[in-house]
Amino acid sequence: MHDVIRDMALWLASENGKKKNKFVVKDQVGLIRAHEVEKWNETQRISLWESRIEELREPPCFPNIETFSASGKCIKSFPSGFFAYMPIIRVLDLSNNYELIELPVEIGNLVNLQYLNLSRTSIENIPVELKNLKNLKYLILDNMNSLQPLPSQMLSVLSSLQLFSMFNSPYKGDHRTLLEDLEQLEYINDISIDLTTVFSAQALFNSHKLQSSTRRLRLFNCKNLNLVQLSPYIEMLHISFCHAFKDVQISLEKEVLHSKFPRHGHCLYHLCHVNISWCSKLLNLTWLIYAPNLKFLSIDDCGSLEEVVEIEKSEVSELELNFDLFSRLVSLTLINLPKLRSICRWRQSFPSLREITVLGCPRIRKLPFDSDTGTSKNLEKIIGEQEWWDGLEWEDKTIMHSLTPYFRTTQSSKRLEFPFIPLQDRHISRFPRCISRFLQAPFGHMDV
Repeated sequence: MHDVIRDMALWLASENGKKKNKFVVKDQVGLIRAHEVEKWNETQRISLWESRIEELREPPCFPNIETFSASGKCIKSFPSGFFAYMPIIRVLDLSNNYELIELPVEIGNLVNLQYLNLSRTSIENIPVELKNLKNLKYLILDNMNSLQPLPSQMLSVLSSLQLFSMFNSPYKGDHRTLLEDLEQLEYINDISIDLTTVFSAQALFNSHKLQSSTRRLRLFNCKNLNLVQLSPYIEMLHISFCHAFKDVQISLEKEVLHSKFPRHGHCLYHLCHVNISWCSKLLNLTWLIYAPNLKFLSIDDCGSLEEVVEIEKSEVSELELNFDLFSRLVSLTLINLPKLRSICRWRQSFPSLREITVLGCPRIRKLPFDSDTGTSKNLEKIIGEQEWWDGLEWEDKTIMHSLTPYFRTTQSSKRLEFPFIPLQDRHISRFPRCISRFLQAPFGHMDV
């Protein structure tokens, strides 16, 4: 947002400037002096980004504050009693403060708090006093590499909790206990979680409530896990170092369907992101034909994978063909797949594709592109080794000529990362409209 537009919006929200400190927004202003913070005692909403607060000798008094967002290297530590004078605060976002290692026990005094985001901090222990937050609806603990096991039965007493996210956070506790606590919550409907054992994965698969609530799932190093059950509500799936993994089953309300023969179209309608790596027994991902909204697909180091979609076009029903396989795919990454010979057995237009990367896949001799691929002007680049590109076989040379300008050569040893999905970008769409408005435009009216 342009500075002039932001200033105008803040001026309007502050009753034409009559209440200048009603909203405070600081974006990359460097150091904020303690005496300036003291002037915020009447403020309702504070948003700080990449703006460090000078060390405070005394805790601030914010009796009217409803929202406090300090994200991006703003805070290293809190003075004693920091949260003592925030009686009505409902939104607290401390994400991206990598140097923050401790959360004060006074957090338990914020009994009106509904939203708490501690993602990408170095906090090790969540205070047991968090149990007091009976109004907490959203708890986000993503990308917290130092996080220790949560206090026993802490989650199960957060009776208002609707969203729990602990994605890409190496959890050192018992996942089954964590899942049991989540299952006891009456209103839980949005879970993002990492699981590292076959036992915890089975506990999730065996619970209809947990499965239907899981939006993002990361399975890592789950030995002897050969079958993964997915609900129609899954949005993001990461599976890595699960060497026994072979196939997916789709769990509907009253039945479990094998991935290759579902009788229902669009079973995985919400699935947008799939990342599969180091699954040595995986032969194909044919079940992806039931994910019509898939946007990002990354597969690497699956030594047995022979085809992405294994079936013939004639085997797919007319209804399923209507949603056009990979029609919304934006990025396709295939790396170190020595046996992979086919992405799809029939040609597609890939109208949304921006980037395709193929490295270390010497047996792919054809790309499933038709004459319309690239005509939408979305395509930006095709990345691969020059030798591989030169050896491709084309049924229609005009396709080759139209795609060659997009080709970029690179070395096979270069590793590319799976597209990063910003935390707030994903969660904003699922939060109440009031919180979404604040995170995107902190000067807006908020009515939690």
